[in-house]
Amino acid sequence: MNKTISSLAAVLAMASFANAGTSAPATSGKACQMCTAPAADESLGLGLGVSYDSHYIFRGLLFGESYISGGLDYSLSLTETVRLDLDARYGILAGDDDFSGGLLDYERLELGAGLVTDLGPVELGLGYRYYQHNNDLSALLNDSHEVGLSLATEVSGVTLGLAGYYDITNEGFYFEAKAAYEIKITESFSLVPAIGVGYAVDYNWQTIAPGLDGFTAVTASLSAPVKLAKNVTLTPYIAGNLPVDALDDAGEDSQLFGGVSLSVRF
Repeated sequence: MNKTISSLAAVLAMASFANAGTSAPATSGKACQMCTAPAADESLGLGLGVSYDSHYIFRGLLFGESYISGGLDYSLSLTETVRLDLDARYGILAGDDDFSGGLLDYERLELGAGLVTDLGPVELGLGYRYYQHNNDLSALLNDSHEVGLSLATEVSGVTLGLAGYYDITNEGFYFEAKAAYEIKITESFSLVPAIGVGYAVDYNWQTIAPGLDGFTAVTASLSAPVKLAKNVTLTPYIAGNLPVDALDDAGEDSQLFGGVSLSVRF
């Protein structure tokens, strides 16, 4: 299976269309997560990344503005068709606004692990994720554990992904469908439009929002990965988050946002 599909399956298994569902490259857990995730055939399988997002949006819900984060990931081939993916990242809100309308000192740690299996036409991913919330929001957010299952494939050059997650701590389900298409401009520059939609079943965003049922948000993005060197990629992006159904009824506003990430692979 090609590298793009492989990358998508890894991210779907380990992360959750994190934040906006669009933002920076996969080593940071954000932007075009469907196209710039860790490649399984890198020499050491190690990736480092830093990113800035003007808005921190997690599964359609705005947490705050000016999110700065960094992380690392590691990919290990176990057999010809199975690999283990590990990742860790830490982020902080640096903006002057948040979901409650005030300034919060918030930091977030995420740890993930996933197994990805190449089944030929599709890749299957099974993953686990831990979320730790620090500082002001720690009183409102439960540190939580989550498991996820994903499928990824490619149809006529379009990368497609489906994923479902179960929040063990808060006992809710979240489902996502995503599509992305890479437009090669040069050998070192591409444009990647992507779109995703989420669906919640008794899901509460780690206790910030009440348990909601129904579609949550449609997120569309355009990222522009630039390969600065063989193993270094700079990815600016712009995106829009449109709450629908459950989140729209809950009063969530539409957001236009953007950001940039820098990733290095070894």
